[in-house]
Amino acid sequence: MAEGTNQDVRNDAALAIACSQYDVGPIQTIVEAIVGSRRSRKWVIRAKRGDFVLKERSEQLATVEQVAFAHEVQLRLEEAGFPVAAIIGTREGNRSLYQGSERIYELTRLIRGSSFDRGAEQAREAGRTLAWFHSALTGMDVPALMSSKSFHRRGDIATIADHIPRAIRIVTNDDAARKAAGEVVKTLLATYEQLVRKTDVMGFSQWPKFVVHGDWHPGNLLFAEDGNVAGVFDFDTVRLEPRIADVANGALQFSMKITSDDPFSHPDGLNESILISFLSGYDAFEPSFMLSVAEMQALCSLMSEALIAEAFPVIAQTGRFGRWGGLEFLQIVDRKVQWLTTAAEELLARMNQD
Repeated sequence: MAEGTNQDVRNDAALAIACSQYDVGPIQTIVEAIVGSRRSRKWVIRAKRGDFVLKERSEQLATVEQVAFAHEVQLRLEEAGFPVAAIIGTREGNRSLYQGSERIYELTRLIRGSSFDRGAEQAREAGRTLAWFHSALTGMDVPALMSSKSFHRRGDIATIADHIPRAIRIVTNDDAARKAAGEVVKTLLATYEQLVRKTDVMGFSQWPKFVVHGDWHPGNLLFAEDGNVAGVFDFDTVRLEPRIADVANGALQFSMKITSDDPFSHPDGLNESILISFLSGYDAFEPSFMLSVAEMQALCSLMSEALIAEAFPVIAQTGRFGRWGGLEFLQIVDRKVQWLTTAAEELLARMNQD
């Protein structure tokens, strides 16, 4: 976890008040962590009683009920011995969160580890740990408000798509880029709608539902020196849906090939050995918990859906996707979706062999 400079909490009243809610002893340093979304700030706190991470959420991004449910998930996982950061209760009432003025805070123990090394063994471990996550939460009751955030059949996808060309025009001041983005968006939206129909015909909505993580990617896992997962983070998108959606997004995120800052040099395909290792790790968790043939047949379609549905909102809001321009990233998505469509049958055959 990258860190910034030490902060004097006296210069940030909200942060000072949040820190005072927890009995961690005298604070030695508090440093903002340069990780994840800037909309959910995090600080590493070194205090007499240990090292901690304080996370701040805007109430516009998450309600108290949503955060409380995420904490229920973490506590259940902790009871199962799953690698998750322990939640620290507040001084008063031992509550799992502190609600400040328009902000919600949580404090957890700091977990140390290394980032994904992009190797097959850690990919396999990431897949196995995802299966453990799903298994450990089987049968857990889920509030209705946590059941409608899937990338599959996203109801507002067309509205979001309409905003993308203008957002890119604002950032680039280039009308040609706006027009080009409009054409790519039109193609991707039609592809997304086709993929949703295809996945539904396969029976997606009828498959058993699990509590899924919703954002299983390398940035939300840390690995120990022995290669095992040391910690899993960010439970803001936990929800109830068929587990293959979580598997598809995780397999996609771990096997993405992005080799440089030049979007036109990125390979169209995925790292197939990493993809297969991730999936074999999932199936290795327990024989009775292996993915079904029907679930595997939906995998590539769901991976493409995830690519489109997760890129669109970010670009519509900012005109960019991380360090890449919005148009350039849309073109990357388009090429990868085309590759997945073309390679789906061959990939499925290889995965079944392994």
